[in-house]
Amino acid sequence: MEPGNALPFQAKPHDAMRLGLASLKEDVAPKHPVEVIQRESKKQADVTKNQMLRNLYGVAVPAKASIETQILDRFHRLPGLQSSKLGLESLTGALDEYGFESYLGLPEYSEELPVEMHAQMEVKLKLGTQPCERGFF
Repeated sequence: MEPGNALPFQAKPHDAMRLGLASLKEDVAPKHPVEVIQRESKKQADVTKNQMLRNLYGVAVPAKASIETQILDRFHRLPGLQSSKLGLESLTGALDEYGFESYLGLPEYSEELPVEMHAQMEVKLKLGTQPCERGFF
C-alpha cells in the first residue's frame, strides 16, 4: 500500500453533533492524477532550488531559508479564523501565483455555517473535557 493510501490516525474524538458523522473514506480515496503531479512538481522544485543554493552558496543559505520557513509557518490566528500566512507566502513566492483557490472557496461564498469561535477555543484550551465541580468553593 502506498504511503498516501494508508488510513489516517484519528488522534482526537470526533464531535458528530458539530462536524457530522466521522468518515475517513475521503482521506484514503485516490487523488486525481493532476493533483498528484502538481504536488510532486512543487516538492521537486523545492528540492532543486535548495540543491542549487547549496551548490552556489554553501549549506548555510538553505538552512537559514528552512529555519525562516519553519518560523513563518508557526503563526496562527485564533481557531475558526482563516490564516493567510502572508509572510510565508511572500517568502515562498506564492503571492505571485493565481490559482483556482484564489477565487473559489472563499468563506463569504461558503454554504456551510461559520465555525463557532467559543467552541473552538474550548477545544483548544481543553475546557470542555473536565467535569464541572459543584459546590460553593
